[in-house]
Amino acid sequence: MEELFNKLMKIRDVNKRRSVLENKGMNEDEIEEILNIVHLQIKGKLKFPRAKLMKFSREGLAQASSKYLAEYRTWKIRDKLGEVTNCLDVCCGIGGDSIAMATRWKVVAVEKDKDIIDMAKHNIRVYNLERNIDFVEGDINELIENKTFIDKVRNADCIFFDPSRRSEEGRTVKIEEYRPPLSLVEKLQLISPNICVKISPGTDLNRIKYDCDIEVVSYKGEVKEVMLWFGNLKEKSDVNQIMATKLPEKNTLIKSKSKLDILQSSPKTYLYEPDPAFIKAHLIEDLAKDYGLNLINKKIAYLTGNEKIKTPLLNRYLVKGVVNLDFKEINTMLFELNIGRVDFKARGVKIDLRNIHKKIHGKGKNAGLVIFTKITEKNQAIICMYDR
Repeated sequence: MEELFNKLMKIRDVNKRRSVLENKGMNEDEIEEILNIVHLQIKGKLKFPRAKLMKFSREGLAQASSKYLAEYRTWKIRDKLGEVTNCLDVCCGIGGDSIAMATRWKVVAVEKDKDIIDMAKHNIRVYNLERNIDFVEGDINELIENKTFIDKVRNADCIFFDPSRRSEEGRTVKIEEYRPPLSLVEKLQLISPNICVKISPGTDLNRIKYDCDIEVVSYKGEVKEVMLWFGNLKEKSDVNQIMATKLPEKNTLIKSKSKLDILQSSPKTYLYEPDPAFIKAHLIEDLAKDYGLNLINKKIAYLTGNEKIKTPLLNRYLVKGVVNLDFKEINTMLFELNIGRVDFKARGVKIDLRNIHKKIHGKGKNAGLVIFTKITEKNQAIICMYDR
């Protein structure tokens, strides 16, 4: 069976996987069960180095933190608090964060779903961390009123809270629809003021009204999580900060509290596109200030300058020209620049990127990029080449 699983995991097409199983004479129930396991193992490998030995559910794996984010969070907790001996993991799910924390300190992990907690226990055994973790099966809304439970966790140095981001209608980015609700923080603070809450990367940050820092985190160029930091896990006790962090480099920038007056200009020698975590955290003007760049539009997340800047926070493109949103003009410039392989981006203007290749045809040996955007107040196309 292991040989079969290894074979199936190398096949990308689900229909081809199904054909392999059908040819082995399996019935539909067996096929669906195996296909589901293979799907979860493939997805799990993106988050866990020992995924092959672990157990997952679709929802549990989707919500679980990857090894890289869980380790960053654990590193930051210890960096802020110094010595940590034990913590409380609320809504531990399949155990991603419990694993990261239990490698460093004792953990009490709470989960109300018996099947999920059984998966978490199995996954903890995969990492040989059973001695560092104590599982409590139950609803945190009820446990937090239970004296025996409170006595068990009263010495927690910190709390990690990962509420389910699903409502009755499905996945949600609305914090009031989380289960348990985000307001549970107010009760958890009676156990420990040092709390980290993981929320959806799609959350409107303006809806967060708690006394906490807000951190948007990306991994390899994709926003993965938003974290809320309370108590001594904040950067400064007397002020709430908004920040963004790019992993795996651990590059963090905190949003300025003062108004920044950044000049606008037409594209210069280079166009810079910030990492999406810094866009989500509204740190475009802070990046412009730090690197001496201009905005091309106050509402558009592109920066420009004449200096060649090398930083993982900014993707850099070499500007070759700016034209109107006229397909004939764009095609002419692509031809003049010998650009045959063309990528497309759009920001601030409505463009059907799925079908744009039918109207814009590059010709030549070079690779280029056409960016449809708003420069000052005018919709235009910036023709760029990649600058490695």
